[in-house]
Amino acid sequence: MISILDQFEQGVENSYKTASTSKQLMDEHFDGDAETRKIPILSKKKVNFSPNEKISQLLVSNEYVVLALVNNVLQRINLKQDSIEEIDTLKTSSLKVKQLFLDPFGEHLLISCGNINSSHLFYATKQLPKLKPVGKYQGSEITSVAWNYDLKVKSTSSTTGPILLGNSSGTIIETQLGTEFDRFFQGSVVQYWKEVFDISKGQPTPIIGLQYHKVGNSDLFYILAITSTKLYQFVDNVLNKDERPMLQQIFNNYLTIPERFYEVPTVVKHSKLNFYFLNNDFTVPKYFGFLTELGIFFAEVDINKDDKTIFSSHELIEYSRLYGREDDDFTVPLSMTFTRYHVLLLYPEKVLAVSLVAPADRSITQVMDEDYFSDGHGRLLNVTKDLITGTIWLYAERAVFRYKITKEDRHVWKVYLDKGMFEEAKEICLNNPYRMNQVLLKQAENLFVTEQYEKSALIYASLDVSFEEIVLKFLHLNEKKPIKLFLVKKLESLKPQDYTKITMITLWLIELFTTELAVLRNNKKEKSKEYIVLQDSFKQFLLQPIIQDCVHKNWESIYDILASHGDVQFMIWLALENQDYRRVVQHYLNEENIAEALNILDNHPFSELFYTFSSDLIEKAPVQTVSILIKQGHKLDPLKVINELIFPNSSERLALEIIRYLEYSIHCLNCNVESVHNYLISLYIIYNKDKLMNYLKLQGREISGISYNPKFALRLCREHHLEEACVQLSIVLGLWEAAVDLALKVSIDLAKTTASLPNNDMELSKKLWLKIAQYVVEQNNDIEQAMHFLEECKFIKIEDILPFFPDFVTIDHFKDAVCSSLEEYNQDIQNLKEEMEDATKSAEVIRSEILSFRNSYMLIQPSNVCSSCQEQLATKAFYTFSCSHNFHAECLIKEMQPYIDSSTLNTIKDLQNQLSTMYQNNKDSSQSIKVISRRDKVKESLDKLLAAECFFCGDIMISLINKPFIEDGDFEKIRQEWE
Repeated sequence: MISILDQFEQGVENSYKTASTSKQLMDEHFDGDAETRKIPILSKKKVNFSPNEKISQLLVSNEYVVLALVNNVLQRINLKQDSIEEIDTLKTSSLKVKQLFLDPFGEHLLISCGNINSSHLFYATKQLPKLKPVGKYQGSEITSVAWNYDLKVKSTSSTTGPILLGNSSGTIIETQLGTEFDRFFQGSVVQYWKEVFDISKGQPTPIIGLQYHKVGNSDLFYILAITSTKLYQFVDNVLNKDERPMLQQIFNNYLTIPERFYEVPTVVKHSKLNFYFLNNDFTVPKYFGFLTELGIFFAEVDINKDDKTIFSSHELIEYSRLYGREDDDFTVPLSMTFTRYHVLLLYPEKVLAVSLVAPADRSITQVMDEDYFSDGHGRLLNVTKDLITGTIWLYAERAVFRYKITKEDRHVWKVYLDKGMFEEAKEICLNNPYRMNQVLLKQAENLFVTEQYEKSALIYASLDVSFEEIVLKFLHLNEKKPIKLFLVKKLESLKPQDYTKITMITLWLIELFTTELAVLRNNKKEKSKEYIVLQDSFKQFLLQPIIQDCVHKNWESIYDILASHGDVQFMIWLALENQDYRRVVQHYLNEENIAEALNILDNHPFSELFYTFSSDLIEKAPVQTVSILIKQGHKLDPLKVINELIFPNSSERLALEIIRYLEYSIHCLNCNVESVHNYLISLYIIYNKDKLMNYLKLQGREISGISYNPKFALRLCREHHLEEACVQLSIVLGLWEAAVDLALKVSIDLAKTTASLPNNDMELSKKLWLKIAQYVVEQNNDIEQAMHFLEECKFIKIEDILPFFPDFVTIDHFKDAVCSSLEEYNQDIQNLKEEMEDATKSAEVIRSEILSFRNSYMLIQPSNVCSSCQEQLATKAFYTFSCSHNFHAECLIKEMQPYIDSSTLNTIKDLQNQLSTMYQNNKDSSQSIKVISRRDKVKESLDKLLAAECFFCGDIMISLINKPFIEDGDFEKIRQEWE
């Protein structure tokens, strides 16, 4: 079944549209949305529903329709379930349906009926198939109902919750209705019924409209009631929400004080009290209104608990001025309902969409759209709104229409703009950038005219307008803060690719900030709160990522600006924030503030800075500089540092500190760079000779293990006559004779020590010792010392030094030495004799063993097997070894093949081929002796290659002890196979 809501008549109902009567309201090209301008605000479609009788009343709530026909038939339509239900309870009754009241959730229905003599009230729900009388009420006619909008009540359809009823006598009644109170034998749907207030004061005063609401989640409630001339408002807290009647707690406060009301123009009898809720939030109505004889009473809800008021101001939208001109011949509307920005007025032949916001120029119409009807559907009766879904329904005697509201804010934003209601205009234009730009531009201009320059600057900065034009507006002001705010805000809107604009604005802002700071400094306000706040603001500005990028690329320009204003401290801060330590250190050096320069290097280590400033700093503070350099450890390259520490004429204090760093680099950083060691040696030679020998000894005597250049060091030591060091360096260079010559100049002991060093070269050692001996004999002419010298050196004999003695020396001087030498020779001869005898005996033993082996034999059992193939040994030619290992000849060759070289393998194969050929050709008996002789020789040669030693016990297997089972090249392949 097709939903009644969607069963529209084919085509749109013919409407009669009048031409626009207010061209001045809106420039047709203002927002550039031509398509929207062509679509009317009001567009209706006829519902495909044709009742049998004329419609007298219709209400819609939460897609639930209740309508009354002129024949007293009630119909209920559930649009969600596409069901129509007819209630004919009153069809045969003398009572006539006067008013229908449907709650906003579509759950509860009240029907006010009556005749000339009495009035009755009936109650029904969605689930209740028949009407139930509300007790035996036959009092004054119920003219208005204030439903309960509490969502908790909506969750159950069995009760209305506390509601208020207003009657034609001016009495306000509180009651609660529901099917759960219809107990057996009682037949009543009323829980309680209580008259809580009377506004008639003895004169029957019909209550035309009645509403009550709770404010949010608070205990505050407010009640509105309208009569023909007054608007009553009641505001107070309900302390006990479970008390019944609940709302009497509010009215009780007005029993002793006059009720608060407004005198209003005469309210038409058919008017209703209409509320508009934003986003279906029934706790916060936006505004309310009703029809009077002169115009629409309209007010925004603004609860004031202290003053006990519901609204602070109101407007009267006069019927006579709807079209912007005075019209005395106006018609009062039949009905009204609210949209977000309009009130829809129903006339006998048309519907008007009237703007709730009056234009600034009263000559401009408030009618934003008109929709005309033909008389084919009977008389227009009412326009109503479904508060839950927001749909608007209009019904005539024989037709029902549904209205669609399209882009109703298209004109309202311009009205707000013309009236200077910028915030309201911006709320409408959020999704329309063009309109929003127009609103902000107008707002910025207005703020500038009213001298609110700072607010104006912030708005101008967010607009896409001429930068130069706006800047010129603010440059003419004496105050510089607005232009600064404008530039800061404008900078935030720029993208990284707008590099030129960013650079220009950044430099300009830096100039403005520094100028302000300079003015305060000139006025001696460096310690004032204003100066500190401004400085902090400047710092925060410079720390922005987009600004930092610009600062990095424009260092020089920014420093020039800061320097031009003499703001040295800020310049240092900026350099530190941007890690421009080079500039900071250079500044402190220029100021001779060595302590601060060292502090920067210590707290902000950066290797290039040390390489750059080490030479300057170490001259002025050598101890502190070297300590900081040492602290850096491996972060610095010693070679680069030392390049900065080379001074042609340094002081002793400076040189000693350089030595300290060089020693640290060598001993702690393991620096082996030759130039570093050479530099240390050069400084040792001049400033600390005592450490030179320790260093040279530590480096060792092997030229391959030293880190310095020995030739360079030797040349320096010779220049400075350091003979002992020269001896050590000569030893390193392998100049042993020169080393001994130099050592003799120092002392005999040093020469002896030097000569005893080359232990592995006996000839060299002997030569060096002879040099010392010659020196002792020739230079000192001391025979006794020469004799002692012979005792110390085992390489030199008496006969070696005899040529050095003078001719007049007699044998008596070295008789003991000669005797000792002869005794040594005799002992050597005796030892040689003993060795010869031992060798002869050993040879004889070997000969006897060889002879015994010639006659030796081994017994081969039939069960013996080959040590390689494990088959019987005697089946093939074989070899047997004294170690008890036995091999077939073929098996032995196969086992040895992987471990012998290719040439030996080829020889073995060749010998085997020769033997095979000899056995095959051995058929001639006359040649058998020669063949056997040749064959024996070949076989002997083969035996020497194969049977020289056992394969398992000989040298071949021993040499394989370190060979891995799997070669490196095959390891990966085998591992993958196993996986």
